Amino acid sequence: MVTRLSLLSLVKVEKLVINERSNALHDSLTGLPNRKYLMDSLSQHVNAGLPFSLLLIDLNKFKQVNDALGHYYGDLLLIEVGKNISEHLPDDAQLFRLGGDEFAVIVTQVELEPLQHTINTIHLALESAFCIENYDLLVGASIGLSHFPILANEIGLLLQQADIAMYSSKKLATLYTIYDLTLENNAAEKMNISASLKRAIEQQEFELWYQPIINLRNNRLYGVEALIRWPRPDGSYTPPSVFIHIAEQTTLINQITDWVMQQVAKDVEHFESLGLSLCIHLNLSAKDLQDPNLVNKSISLVKGNHSSQKIMFEITESAMMTNVEQAKDAMAQITAAGGTFSIDDFGTGFSSLELLRDLPVTQIKIDGSFINSIHHSDADLAIVKSVIFLSKHLKCNVVAEGVERSATTTLLASLGCDLAQGYYYSKPIPISSFANYIQEQQSVSAVANQNSF
Repeated sequence: MVTRLSLLSLVKVEKLVINERSNALHDSLTGLPNRKYLMDSLSQHVNAGLPFSLLLIDLNKFKQVNDALGHYYGDLLLIEVGKNISEHLPDDAQLFRLGGDEFAVIVTQVELEPLQHTINTIHLALESAFCIENYDLLVGASIGLSHFPILANEIGLLLQQADIAMYSSKKLATLYTIYDLTLENNAAEKMNISASLKRAIEQQEFELWYQPIINLRNNRLYGVEALIRWPRPDGSYTPPSVFIHIAEQTTLINQITDWVMQQVAKDVEHFESLGLSLCIHLNLSAKDLQDPNLVNKSISLVKGNHSSQKIMFEITESAMMTNVEQAKDAMAQITAAGGTFSIDDFGTGFSSLELLRDLPVTQIKIDGSFINSIHHSDADLAIVKSVIFLSKHLKCNVVAEGVERSATTTLLASLGCDLAQGYYYSKPIPISSFANYIQEQQSVSAVANQNSF
């Protein structure tokens, strides 16, 4: 009897040890192998000396879901994402959850064709919306790859390379990125640009250019969008797409926005001297909306403007979703002081109609990626029509960005679009050239009026 009881106790202890080890190696939320399990598996694969690939996966738009709906829905979404990806992976691939919205896959493939098939299965697993308690939630994935032993022969380097490749995939919005040395060179270049940006802010090397926005009802100038330019010593310009992205990763973007606001405050007087009454748009980033000084700075700009020029702040959907409550509060205070808000690049972010209804927004800008193809894409035309319809019911006016053809302006006007902006009307121009622009527009209007008789 004693022997049997002892045997039963040993079995219980053994089961307990097994369960504890399993818990230590598996994620408590999704049940997937965790980071420790990944490190153990990587060690086994490296010791075996057989080639394999490591994929790091970061979910796109997951943070917006968490911020908009809360961690409860975010957790349920992560569970479903883990299930779907696991079900789609081939037998020689294993999925791990590293934490947050990061996952990893070890796969014995190193040839590009089978790897692409595995990557496609991951994207296919995320293609359809996940129905989480009556919410249809969409997420995508950015994937970075490294190979053992082709690119890295030890675990630390393998993880570092896959991580660098994953961030490159996220930045460039590619299906995947395979690590190569140029990615690290790009990282060094970013550091150089960041250092140069600090100097440019201190020495005020920037210029503010303005792109006209046209009223489609009468083809007259409605307003301008303020766009920053950074001149180089050789007379060329560093593209904003390069340095703004780097600035947004630090507090430098807040300092750049400060400079833009100060320059706009000066430029309103110049527009006034030209006899213009415009709506001047300036852009705010996600980091700006998190800046505790934003409200005071914005109110100072709005209330300090004694000209006939109006001030409108442009924010993207993704910027609003970074911290929804903080964005709501800041926007409400700025609106109460007389500022107005426009949603930029509408349709490219995580759209929440409920949030849109609750925010003090008076304008919606349709992203140029939809505008450019409305003549040959029924889907994009339907999106543009829907956004215009939605905007009207929300009592917002609509701006079409990226207009490049006369036929596009005619079509947009017929759909009820209010305003248009793009190279068809004008590229961004320095404020010093604005007087010439106005004269040219007046000449064109005069000729058009003569031809109409």
